[in-house]
Amino acid sequence: MRLKQVFLLATSVVCAATLATATQAQTFKPTGPALPVEAMAKDWAIWGTRISPDGKHIAAVAGLPGQNPVIRVWSTDDMSKPPKQFGSKTMRFTGFNFVSNSKLLVYANQPVSAGANSDWYSRAAIATLDGSSFLDISNEEATLTRDDDFIVGYSLFNRLPKEENFVLMAIEKISGSEIVRLNLTTGRKDRFARTGDDEAFLWSDGDGNIKLKGQLKIANGLYTYHYFFRENNDAPWRELKGLSYKLNERFEMRPAHISNDNQSIYVITNRDTNYSVLAKYDVATDTLGPPIVQNTDFDVSSASFGTAGDEDALTQDPLRTFCWAGPSTECDFFDPVDKRIQGLLERALPGTTISASVRNGGANALVRATAPNVPDTFYLLKNERQLIKVGSTLEGWDRSTLGPAEWLYYPARDGFKVPGILYLPPGYNKERDGRLPLVVMPHGGPWARDDMDFDISYWPQMFATRGFAVLMPQYRGSDGLGKALWKGGDKQWGALMQDDKDDGAKWLVDQGIADPNRMMMYGYSYGGFAAAAAAVRSGDQSAGLWQCAISGAPAIDLERISNDWGENRLSRTLQGVTVAGMDPMQHLDKVKIPWLIFHGDYDRQADTIHSRTTAARMRQVNPNANFRYVEIPKMAHTLGEMTPEHRNQFLNLILDWTANNCGNISAKFDEPGLKTTLTKRASK
Repeated sequence: MRLKQVFLLATSVVCAATLATATQAQTFKPTGPALPVEAMAKDWAIWGTRISPDGKHIAAVAGLPGQNPVIRVWSTDDMSKPPKQFGSKTMRFTGFNFVSNSKLLVYANQPVSAGANSDWYSRAAIATLDGSSFLDISNEEATLTRDDDFIVGYSLFNRLPKEENFVLMAIEKISGSEIVRLNLTTGRKDRFARTGDDEAFLWSDGDGNIKLKGQLKIANGLYTYHYFFRENNDAPWRELKGLSYKLNERFEMRPAHISNDNQSIYVITNRDTNYSVLAKYDVATDTLGPPIVQNTDFDVSSASFGTAGDEDALTQDPLRTFCWAGPSTECDFFDPVDKRIQGLLERALPGTTISASVRNGGANALVRATAPNVPDTFYLLKNERQLIKVGSTLEGWDRSTLGPAEWLYYPARDGFKVPGILYLPPGYNKERDGRLPLVVMPHGGPWARDDMDFDISYWPQMFATRGFAVLMPQYRGSDGLGKALWKGGDKQWGALMQDDKDDGAKWLVDQGIADPNRMMMYGYSYGGFAAAAAAVRSGDQSAGLWQCAISGAPAIDLERISNDWGENRLSRTLQGVTVAGMDPMQHLDKVKIPWLIFHGDYDRQADTIHSRTTAARMRQVNPNANFRYVEIPKMAHTLGEMTPEHRNQFLNLILDWTANNCGNISAKFDEPGLKTTLTKRASK
């Protein structure tokens, strides 16, 4: 389905009488029920769904009340039969890959108490499809080389489609990546290749030949990323100078495929364009050609090669699909089977964004359908005729009970057009219902972006189903929407990046949607920093704009962020240097609005030290502020590492603060079943 962009046009003059009438209108009530905390806190019903290489099985991670997530496996021959199911009492499954038609590589997290280094650590195991054999392979055979070196995670590097009993697995460590040849029967891991912390293996073929690697080098104070190519594992590496670039040039150069004849490397790049394109690099002449495919409004995000009958491109490797990152991911298909299946699905599942993993020349396809108000729903398409529902991330909720959303652009104060997503409550009509309370919800990253798929955090729908408008601004500094937007956030933390968020709220007031006296900001991770900046700016630049702010797992101290950014030198060099602007830590005395911070004590990504230091300093410089800090035991940073108990705690905190400590919003908003928070002074 091709989504149409929605442009909401700002009016130049707003009638004062109309504003007054709309502001005084009766509080709008959504037509459906509020999405309950219980539904949002529990593990997703199913996620990470995959289909086996032969198309005979579908597997998914599934949440169950009161226990860790499990793996479910269905036979596509008879979907009416209950799936096989297995789990673990000590580990939380987070995902998996089919490593063969009969085995899974399962990933899990386990909490480890280690003082300041307490965190959830990755585990990996090989499992049969029924769970009868479960072989833990995440021991320390990849020996530690220094005290501060440890395993960050595991991933499937190459399934080796020609071999049934072996795969290449990547063990990611602080000191670099180790590729091991993993025996799926015995669990034995033989070292296959090794990189240092300045190298990365980027591509391998169906035979396991690692053909492309990248390496970071420094000369005269400048970091340059170099690419090296070889035809097979026995050949020497040779540099591809036409692909190398200096990091401060800040453009994408991402390999997508190496042709079977070793003559061409297809890359996704925005070296000479604002939006990323797919181009072909000629190995013999060391030159990058013009775009093969592109979208003039969005980045090309991916490309696949092969055919519906040769999914691993072992014998043929024509361009099969290319996709671009619009409001949602959209694709063009060159294989006739893919085209036919996509057309069938668009007619069967209208109003959704659809993706399909095709097997057996189209005989079986795993389908995902999603929309802002349609939770990710998975189907099996059999023989291009029968569409069988496998399950949904959130059962029992759909367009009839969830709020709609639209993609828009709004003008910043300097005229820059900022993309955004606007959620509205179910049943809302602006002309009839007037103004709404507004939550501005900036995404994390900040080198990230939101899209029009269903938001599995549930945060937009949590507020929309409670009668709020929700703006998710794609402020300057957001990635994946062109270089101009991305680079526009450099060294503008808390400054121009923050103006974009303020300007979005003001623009929605001008549109007659937002009530200027009932606006708040909630954000998580970098979004938590943005909420901290909103709290600090409430004493000057943004005075009177916000009623309250809520920061989840924020990184607040700019100096600490720029020094500590990332787990490797590359991320510190590439992104850390862009971190500058207004430092909230230096202006906490200016906080004038109620401000809540919550943070997990196992968070090593946006480290808990940020919030602890902020809370201590707030007590010193702003002791009379309506401020609260809550630390949640054993909660890490990402949603996938959180337990239902963690989510239940902070969701209740958010709604409690909104109902009881958010100025004019609290005067009209109530959340039944919550205890009143009477915090008027700084607490922990």
